[in-house]
Amino acid sequence: MKKIQNIKFSINNWGHLYSLQQAISHNKQLTGRKLSITGRIPNSAFLNKIDTAISIDFFQTDSPQSYTLINPDTYELGTINLQNQQITSCIMLDRNVFEEMRKNLMEYGDIEGIHIIVSLDLLSDEPIWEAGIALQIVQLDYAMKGDA
Repeated sequence: MKKIQNIKFSINNWGHLYSLQQAISHNKQLTGRKLSITGRIPNSAFLNKIDTAISIDFFQTDSPQSYTLINPDTYELGTINLQNQQITSCIMLDRNVFEEMRKNLMEYGDIEGIHIIVSLDLLSDEPIWEAGIALQIVQLDYAMKGDA
């Protein structure tokens, strides 16, 4: 039976792409609207205590997304992969959701002393994530925390 596994990381870097040329050259969706976040997950039991890099790309689409219903109150938001101690995911978002996320990250990301923490809930059959296994993302939260 699949269990929810949680991983958290602080965003080290984020970038926003408005380049149609780069989107076409990477065979991505045609609007060229991309938001990328990166970080590291240190000492997670689910990752066998191995310091692991993470990168998530969010792509804006012009049509509403349909998400797979896993159970009555849980949707699959996307999938995420682990390969060579690197976690990667590409998540498609409709225009309104993408713009809200972009606005929040840009507004808070540049404030001195504010850290953006991302929390992911993933479905897994195993207590430790094995490389090469794609997992379903069922929750993705981000919170802004200030220095104390």
